[in-house]
Amino acid sequence: MKSTDRVLVYLVGFILGMLLVSMILSRRAAKEETAVDPWVAHNAGVVTAGTADPLPSGMPASIQRGKIMAFGFLPSAEAAAERVWLLNFEKSYPYVRAVEDLASGEFSYMAADQIAIELAEGVDVTELKPMLDELGLRLRMFNRKEHLAVVGVLSTQIDAVPATIAAVQPWSDLFVAARADVLQFQGQR
Repeated sequence: MKSTDRVLVYLVGFILGMLLVSMILSRRAAKEETAVDPWVAHNAGVVTAGTADPLPSGMPASIQRGKIMAFGFLPSAEAAAERVWLLNFEKSYPYVRAVEDLASGEFSYMAADQIAIELAEGVDVTELKPMLDELGLRLRMFNRKEHLAVVGVLSTQIDAVPATIAAVQPWSDLFVAARADVLQFQGQR
C-alpha cells in the first residue's frame, strides 16, 4: 500500500469516526434536554397536591432546583407575614430555608438546620455546653479566631431557625448575636 493510500484511508476513517462521535454526542444531548428533571417533577407534584405553593420565579435558579420538603406560613396561615419553604438539595448545601416576606416581597435564604452564634469577647465555646445540653442542641462547628459557633436547630419544622434563636436568648450574656446562617449567592450583597 502506497503512503498516499494510507493517508487517504486514515482520513476517511478519521472523518467517519468524527461523524459517529458527533452523532452519539448529539443524541445524548437531545436525550438530556427532553428528560424531565426529577426535582421539578417532585415540586410540581407537591404544588398540585396543594401542600405547597410553587417557588416564586424571582428566586435564583439554583434555589429553583431544590426539592420542596415542607412549606407553610409564619406566624400562622391566618396571620401570615412570611411564606417559608424548606428545600433539600443533592449537592452543595443540603437543607435550605427560603423565606418570602409577604409585606415587602423580599426573599432571604439560610441554612434550615443550623444557626450561627457570635460569642461575646472572652467567652470560650466550651461555655455554651450548659445551654446546648439543656436545649438538646448540638455544636456543629466553631471558629475560635472569629468567635463563632454553629449550632444545630431544635426541630425540622419551618419555624426551627427562629424558634432556636428565641430559645438561646436566656443565655444572651454568652454571645453578641444569634442569627440565621444566611446563604449568599454570587452577585448578591
